[in-house]
Amino acid sequence: MEQYDVNIREYWRIFKKRKWIVLAATVLLGASSAAFAVFMGPSPRYTSVCSVQFNREIPVRGLYEQTITWSEETDIQSQMSLMRSYGVMQKVAESLGRIPSGLSDAELRETPDVARVVDALRAKVIITRDAQTSIIDISVTDSSPVFAQRMADTVARTYREMYAAEQERRTSAALRYLEDELARTREDLRTAEEEFNTFTRVNQLVSVDLQGEALLARGKEIDAAVRGNETAVAELGTLLDRLGAFVAKPAGFGSDLYSTQAEPQYEKTRTELVDLLVQRESLLEEFTTSHPQVVALNRRVVETARKMVVIVRSQLERLARQRETLGDERRDVEARINELMERKLTYNRLRRQVESFGAKVVMLEEKNREAALRQAERPEEVTIVKPAFLPSSPVNPPRVVPITSVGVFIGLIIGMIAALLMEAFDTSLGAISDVEDTLGAKVLGVIPDEGVREMRELLKDSGDGRKSRMRGSMHLVAHFVPKSMVAESFRALRINVQLFCKEKGLRTLAITSATPQEGKTVVSANLAVSMAQAGKRVLMVGADLRKPMVSEAFGVDIHPGLTDILLGNYAWRDAIKTVTDLMIGEMSIDEVMLTPGLDNLHLVTAGTMYSNPSELIESKLLSEFVEEVRSEYDIVIFDTAPVLSTADLSVLGPLVDGVLLVYRVGSISKELLKRSTVELSRVRSNLIGVVLNGMREGETPDFQDFRAFKYY
Repeated sequence: MEQYDVNIREYWRIFKKRKWIVLAATVLLGASSAAFAVFMGPSPRYTSVCSVQFNREIPVRGLYEQTITWSEETDIQSQMSLMRSYGVMQKVAESLGRIPSGLSDAELRETPDVARVVDALRAKVIITRDAQTSIIDISVTDSSPVFAQRMADTVARTYREMYAAEQERRTSAALRYLEDELARTREDLRTAEEEFNTFTRVNQLVSVDLQGEALLARGKEIDAAVRGNETAVAELGTLLDRLGAFVAKPAGFGSDLYSTQAEPQYEKTRTELVDLLVQRESLLEEFTTSHPQVVALNRRVVETARKMVVIVRSQLERLARQRETLGDERRDVEARINELMERKLTYNRLRRQVESFGAKVVMLEEKNREAALRQAERPEEVTIVKPAFLPSSPVNPPRVVPITSVGVFIGLIIGMIAALLMEAFDTSLGAISDVEDTLGAKVLGVIPDEGVREMRELLKDSGDGRKSRMRGSMHLVAHFVPKSMVAESFRALRINVQLFCKEKGLRTLAITSATPQEGKTVVSANLAVSMAQAGKRVLMVGADLRKPMVSEAFGVDIHPGLTDILLGNYAWRDAIKTVTDLMIGEMSIDEVMLTPGLDNLHLVTAGTMYSNPSELIESKLLSEFVEEVRSEYDIVIFDTAPVLSTADLSVLGPLVDGVLLVYRVGSISKELLKRSTVELSRVRSNLIGVVLNGMREGETPDFQDFRAFKYY
């Protein structure tokens, strides 16, 4: 058997596994130690607590608020310091009769022992804050519970009275300040309004924005006209060059003398030129260029072309003058825009000034009303929420913590030693190598137990607002929760089984367990689903005729099934259930389509319940059925009855290529598990491997860190 090094991680696993022993020893010795410490204790001292709530209200909220108060945190800390200040403690001493009352400060300073008495009272007081609330606890500790209660109440009342007087003074000062500031602001508002109205009237600024928009629109029109002028000048300049070339050599039909920018007079003259050119070409068909008529037409052509030159030059001169005019107008518009912008800036500045003073007047009037209302209401910002009660028990009870801690420590050590001893004498199967050595078969898969709880949480509802039995049953984890650790474990099992079957040429498997309730049907169903998801044509047969679970796992009708095939009532092909049967069963279409691959999975359920299943299992039709489905599918999985509960596997085991044994960790003893493998060997069944089901964290050193790999 493989041996494991005993290290800190192994010790931690053992302590977690035997935690109740460690806990019991620790609690027992800790309680015993505490009992001895109860009889030891100092002279009693009593503490009485009076709680006050401090609700800070600003005399005039919003106006110069930062000058009136600090932040809430700082303010509460300041008030806590004031509660223990010399002035408050002096008033408390007077109320308690510890020093004479009605004396002036100078007389009190001359009275002996005043400072000593006040300091002694301050030492008895502790001021604390209740978490992050505005409640302040005043704690007074004294050997007399009556005096502690009386002094705590006196400190709270004295502080409340002094704080109320100070707030009244500050509220009155704020109200006077507001009245003065309101008068000054109203005068400033009147002056600003007069200046604004005068400026608007003098500059005739009814609507500055409309004037500005009109000037901007005119500026855009001028810019467009300038661009059009420049385009026309450029095109006419090119036309003038072509006219010059034509005058120098009046050949062709003058087709390049057309221009969209030329005036109508130019176009009319060009039409005359074209007519002359057409006439010349007609004469040249009968006469030579020296013929008098041709020469005369040439002179007319040149004169017409020169006339066109004059027209173009005249138009260019007009365009130049137009451009100068547009430039002057553009500069005028820009000057007017600049002037308007200057006036607009002044206009906006004066308007903002009026609005600012107006808003300030409104704010000051509101704050003035608030201050007056506050002065009339006189809100109480310091409230006694819990008066001081007469303490019934001392605050310095016997010190049991050190002695109890020693007892707890000793109990912890004893519990750990007991846990190690129990682990040393524990003979149950732990590591995977123990299972393999005991059974003589490889462990092909490990299915964790944590995934069951995960599926309960993830699949409470079907997704459409109603309960889903198929999702909540937790049978088909590989289909409904494909990303869970349990589904990943089934895929790992599928890979190991496929590799083994490919190497050995196996196509039919029987999955069984030693005893019931070990999860063989869940393993069979999820292994079949995983193989179907991998593209394999899979047939799953419910061969457990005593407690059939395949139909319940997939939500299909149990009839017809294997018993009907073995009785000869149905051909096996007619008893097959496909993805269509899943859709019309308890699964919805959305649930069937949740993950791909169920169309590769066929089912044969147990069928009609029969009084003597062993008789059916021994039927020769079973061997014929196994041989026929072996050639039709890539893999055939039989969910069979437990080995030690029935003799069914003694008949079915030799018919299939291999048997996969499911073992729920810790459910049965080593002897029963080994007996199941002996029984399989006796009936000549080929045990190809073992699946460990329900593996928990800490059950074995191989998986003590199993929780850390739950998600990846």
